[in-house]
Amino acid sequence: MKAWQRLKQFQGDSSFATWITRITINLCLDHLRKQKRQRAESIEELDEESGGVERKMPVVTVNPTERLERGELRKKIDEALGQLSEAHRTVMVLHEFEDMEYKEIAKTMGCSIGTVMSRLFYARRKMASLLAGLKKEDET
Repeated sequence: MKAWQRLKQFQGDSSFATWITRITINLCLDHLRKQKRQRAESIEELDEESGGVERKMPVVTVNPTERLERGELRKKIDEALGQLSEAHRTVMVLHEFEDMEYKEIAKTMGCSIGTVMSRLFYARRKMASLLAGLKKEDET
């Protein structure tokens, strides 16, 4: 539906399949974010008569900064992904996050398997160089 509604916005800078795939990926990410928010809200609404959240949640010792660190890491990964070309980013997302095989990606993007492999190689290499600073920050 979203693609149909936004068909006039398609500029042809990339293949139609890539454009549709990007819309699908964005919708899936939006859906996951919405689920996380709803889950957090439902935890807050737990019945106080049954002991509230504390009694229903398993006892886990957690690093209090872990959530913040994970959020920062996610932000840095998103920024690094944003620095990739559209073709490299799409291949990376489809393979690493959507678990698509080379053959499926090639069909979706309208290119050869070799092109997918090459784009994935260069995307990984670029991501590694962009995120190399993270390891150095952790060591200090």
